[in-house]
Amino acid sequence: MRALASFVAGRRTKWVVLVVWIIAIAAMQPLGSKLSDETTDDTESFLPDSAESTEVVRQLDSEFSAGETTFGLIVYEDKNGLSAEDKQKIAADAQAIQAAGPDKVPLTQPPTVPFAPGSPSNLVATNGNVAYTVLTVPTNFDEQGNWGKEVRDITGDRAGDMQIYVTGDLGFSADADEVFSDIDARLLLATVVLVLVLLGAIYRAALIAITPLIVVFFAYTVATGFIYLYAKSGATVSSNSTAILVVLMFGVGTDYCLLLVSRYREELRRIEDKHDAMQRAVRRTGPAILASGLTVTLAMLVLVLADAGNTSSLGPIAAIAVFSAMVAGLTLLPTLLTIFGRAGFWPRGSVVAYDPEHPSMGRQGVWRRFGDKVLERPAAALTVTVALFAAGALGLLAYKVDYSTTSFFKGSVESVAGFEVLRGSYPAGVLAPSTVLVERDDGPVTQADVDKAVQTLSEQKGVARVTPTGLTSDDGRIASLNLILEGDPLKKSSLDLIPGLRDSVHDLGPGLTALIGGATAINYDFDKATQEDLRLIAPLALLVMAIILAILLQALIAPLVLLASVILSFLCTLGISILFIRFVVGDAGFDASIPTFAFIFLVALGIDYTIFLMARAREEARRHGTREGMLRALAVTGPVITSAGIILAGTFSVLMTLPVTFTFDLGFMVAVGILLDTFIVRTIMVPAAVELIGDKIWWPSTAKAGGRLREETGEQPRVEPARP
Repeated sequence: MRALASFVAGRRTKWVVLVVWIIAIAAMQPLGSKLSDETTDDTESFLPDSAESTEVVRQLDSEFSAGETTFGLIVYEDKNGLSAEDKQKIAADAQAIQAAGPDKVPLTQPPTVPFAPGSPSNLVATNGNVAYTVLTVPTNFDEQGNWGKEVRDITGDRAGDMQIYVTGDLGFSADADEVFSDIDARLLLATVVLVLVLLGAIYRAALIAITPLIVVFFAYTVATGFIYLYAKSGATVSSNSTAILVVLMFGVGTDYCLLLVSRYREELRRIEDKHDAMQRAVRRTGPAILASGLTVTLAMLVLVLADAGNTSSLGPIAAIAVFSAMVAGLTLLPTLLTIFGRAGFWPRGSVVAYDPEHPSMGRQGVWRRFGDKVLERPAAALTVTVALFAAGALGLLAYKVDYSTTSFFKGSVESVAGFEVLRGSYPAGVLAPSTVLVERDDGPVTQADVDKAVQTLSEQKGVARVTPTGLTSDDGRIASLNLILEGDPLKKSSLDLIPGLRDSVHDLGPGLTALIGGATAINYDFDKATQEDLRLIAPLALLVMAIILAILLQALIAPLVLLASVILSFLCTLGISILFIRFVVGDAGFDASIPTFAFIFLVALGIDYTIFLMARAREEARRHGTREGMLRALAVTGPVITSAGIILAGTFSVLMTLPVTFTFDLGFMVAVGILLDTFIVRTIMVPAAVELIGDKIWWPSTAKAGGRLREETGEQPRVEPARP
């Protein structure tokens, strides 16, 4: 770290660092700007490779000339009964959609239109007030939204007294496009404004406030360039993963900036030359920033082992982003701060005026007084906080998975309104029929084979009807069926039907089997994989963190204590969030991947503050003993960690502004968890635990040893006796 500090804050070499970063920006910006062209959101990209629903997708793409298809539903409702004019409008809409051609709406077969000769009678509700047209199009996540908008432009939303809704996959994709079309720009703008306001309030110095934004911008540009190259190599990169990069990088990048700026400000009071002051600041904070960055980076990489595709693809992307932020925090940030020097703190130059006789921050301030109070009764402080966190964790008992069609969007959208009309007159499963592939392995599939599969599935619980599509594979061995469930196809109760349905048709007789895919089966497989992923990822991520903490603190007891506090904080956060979202917000449940993402973000990011605190406590303990070292660490890191926690919680809370349930839930959980870590774990729980354990916290090292005291002051290490 000494060599790095000398280089990034050297009188001449600091300019070399700046030039290298400018060259990196020039090289990576053109690549990063093309990242959106390389993202993929197809079905296979987020499914487990071994899932049955994944195999259905593969067979549709490889064995059927039409490939994987999806549906759009045009729902027509006239509460006074569909009139002759209404029926003419329905027929005219279908003709107009066909006439629009494949450039506008690429139908794989003619629309299935109610009231047309030979059309299924079940397209018209028994009361005659509702009917719907079925559109079949290729599955293309990039274009479905545009096709849905084209259909809406053709049909309009009303004709006389008749209300018209476009729902199904085309309708939901169109609504999702409206939400996500400019999500990156909205997140970036909201995050930048929030961070700038908070930094301005903290520093009250314009140049220092914008420095973290500059650093994160450079790091983000470089990261997106590398992610583009990663995607070009053939790896899967989803738009959901790239959308969260802005929030993640501003969060961790600002943390590193706050830590280094705080230490630089301390050193400028003690050391007159700005280069020497920054070099000392980097030597002191560098190990904590490095440990924090590596901890989060490696924790994110653990996600690669996940079975669910969207989880595993996030790992390398997030790791590249965090690593880039860490490198920028260790190189570009000290370079810029050194160039700015004391002038960067204008108009508050007095806070960095050279004053070697100024009292140490570690012996004064509100956080020092707060720490004194906590350590006076550490057992009571620890008992109360652990009890409160355990009580909060009881909210886990209310956890419930839910993918309901009506809960994806936070606001009112046409696709959901159309679904509500549909399920008032039809089985709710018409929104997203399941796909059944009936396969004969010893020759062409026969009508008798299809009839047997239809009969078997029709007898199963929760099935409204099963209809042959008339489509067969190119070699004639596979036939497809549409299976419509009675309930909402994305509710947990419908997902739970999938294992039984699959068991019923896996062996239909000699040489005859069937596979079940489609939306319900896809969500079942995703749900199952996600739950298994958490059981694998959590212990591995904790092991990685324990190893890095042990190396940083040169201790074995301390990492175990710190990880225990973070785990307890995570469980409490999850419990509180479940209670709030279910019983205050009113949502029925959660996406099954929420706990996994919340764990990675909360544990990996939350450990940052403990690293900042304990790294400083380790440094101070070598000179002043464990008790005094912890108090001094609290005093000097208190303002930094509090500011960082508020900013990180604020950046993730930006996700709550998006009208999507998943991002709202994730943003809320991470924000709550970060605030708990900032104001309770770091300020009360950890100091109280360290006080109770005493010098043994550093075992097998000691408070005094555990590493060479790198002081330029000539002051000898000393251990102050603990208070009785």
